Amino acid sequence: MGLSSAVQWWEEWQLRILVLASLAVQCYLAMFASARKKHIRALFRFSIWLAYLGGDALAIYGLAMLFNRQKKPQYKAGSRDLEVFWAPILLIHLGGQAFSISAFNIEDNELWRRHIVTSVSQVAVALYVFIKSWSPSADQRLLAAAIVLFVIGSFKCFDKPSALKRSSFSSIVSTFNPSPRTESTDREVESEEYIQKARDFMQRNEETRRSSSPDSNSTISQEDLERLENLSTPDKLFVDFAYSFPNRLTKLESFWLLDTHKVYAYGALCKGLSKTFDLIYSKVWKDEDQNTPQLLCGDILSGFLWLITLIVPIVPIGLFHGSHKEAYRGIDTNVTFILLYVTYFLEIATTITWSYYLDNGWSNVVFQHNLIGFLARKKRHKKIMAIMHFLRCKGLLDQYFQLEPCYSSKDITDLVSEHAKDGWLNFIMDLQSYSRFNDSRGHWTLERNKCEEIFIQRSIEKPFDESIILWHLATDFCSHRMGASPDSDESANRCRQISNYMMHLLFANPEMLLPSSRRVMFTTAYSELENILQGEDVSLLDEKELTEKIIDRAENAEYSFISDSWTLAKDLMQLGDEKKMWRVIKGVWIEMLCFSAGRCRGYLHAKSLGSGGEYLTVVSLVMSYVGLETFAERQQRVQLWLSNEERVSIARQNIEDAKNQADADASAEVQVVVSS
Repeated sequence: MGLSSAVQWWEEWQLRILVLASLAVQCYLAMFASARKKHIRALFRFSIWLAYLGGDALAIYGLAMLFNRQKKPQYKAGSRDLEVFWAPILLIHLGGQAFSISAFNIEDNELWRRHIVTSVSQVAVALYVFIKSWSPSADQRLLAAAIVLFVIGSFKCFDKPSALKRSSFSSIVSTFNPSPRTESTDREVESEEYIQKARDFMQRNEETRRSSSPDSNSTISQEDLERLENLSTPDKLFVDFAYSFPNRLTKLESFWLLDTHKVYAYGALCKGLSKTFDLIYSKVWKDEDQNTPQLLCGDILSGFLWLITLIVPIVPIGLFHGSHKEAYRGIDTNVTFILLYVTYFLEIATTITWSYYLDNGWSNVVFQHNLIGFLARKKRHKKIMAIMHFLRCKGLLDQYFQLEPCYSSKDITDLVSEHAKDGWLNFIMDLQSYSRFNDSRGHWTLERNKCEEIFIQRSIEKPFDESIILWHLATDFCSHRMGASPDSDESANRCRQISNYMMHLLFANPEMLLPSSRRVMFTTAYSELENILQGEDVSLLDEKELTEKIIDRAENAEYSFISDSWTLAKDLMQLGDEKKMWRVIKGVWIEMLCFSAGRCRGYLHAKSLGSGGEYLTVVSLVMSYVGLETFAERQQRVQLWLSNEERVSIARQNIEDAKNQADADASAEVQVVVSS
């Protein structure tokens, strides 16, 4: 009796459970789908992915169950028509909310053609179920309400593939304005003119900043607000578009004029990242801005559909209130009310959550991965590692043996912008030195700090992934062996944070670190650490004690990452004083960070946004605004045929001629106004 009663209960309740489960999934996505912009736990992200996939499955299964129930004679009476009324509501669930998720990964956007076919089949199935199951004697008000919901649901279903198409990479590329055709016949001289104009502006801006009072710097003018607004727009960086030289100069001037409002500028950059995420991974339509001055037809239709979904659903809710509800079961009437009201208010809820995450989207996270810390944690969990190795899931567990991320994104960004300013003021003199500065991955720091030690210089000439490991281990050796005084503590912390982040890129995103970066180098260095400690029980040692033991063994180690890193650390500790040591280490890491950011494709930045983003994207954006080369601009470098002196002389003369011509035109306009 117990089993048969359970089966009977399930037969009666399964459709109600399915439609309510479908509604619950939509609520979950409406509230938390935008949280993907932030750094969230893997289980939380997995639950959003599961809801993204499972929501459609539940709604389709509910339609199939609805069709099967109507063919059975025991369901011909009672709430039959009311259950059929749920079909267009399930269709609305299949379409999702206006500000909700459209794609989980960037690759999903390229499947928009498949989703068009899927939407056609979903609408056809829902309509077929409704027509075949609807009773001619049903309440006409209920029929009118169902027709209105069907119209809304059909539009929503087709809005989803439309949003995917708008977010496909080729469509995003076409929405951005391409750089105008260059008017110059000599790009070598045009490039030099950009360098000279930018350098002159940086020097004038620095003199103005030093001579101005602190009170005047704290005021935000209307021009500053406009610059911040431009800073918060999606950038062409993500589609690998190279800006023209006039546009690059305009961006540089706009950014550095905000130098006294760094907090606001960083916030505007983060808001721009949030908008870029919405552009690629959600149904949010794009507004007009400096990069995309014209709205697309799909954006206009999506905005119009959102207005419809906020107003029109009131009609079927009112019609249902006026229908003959007493003819149906009370539980089914209550379920219908829940479906109608909650589905309607979900549109408002998604708007609220989207607005919240628009301003709080970027989580200021810099991921961390430390090689020695990784070894220490694995040694402490030998049994778990053995089990995972037996299950062939060791690689999956390795992803979770990383350090807690730090939240120093803004502080490191300030170091990057100061590095760029220092370069413009003290190193960049012409096009040749500009290219050298962009290609430097520690050379300039060693040169200006007079680091003549041969091994230090050779360490940055190795393949980039090998240099990362050498300097990562050397930074840890210096930190644990020499420590840091209170005066150098902040520099030491920043050095370790950048070092651990670069190691994270090598371990988790080597394609973003640099094309052809080898993740196997991390495995090789880890194996050397294990071999050097072979026979030692280090499971109870903390990271500092483990580092000291590795240093003791490194003295007698054969040629390896460990011995080379220790040699590098000894040379660094012998530079003269602690402040200079940390200044050199910090300078090298900043240059390496910029070197990597300037060689990462925009597509990889856009792809990383779907999983919370990488800090390297912020660095690339800052480099674009401070006047340094990004990946796309690096590909447009010109061959240098003229000598430095000749090229600078021609560029300077062109700038002077253009200035004189502008002054003459202005004087002519003034005379015309006076004479009139």
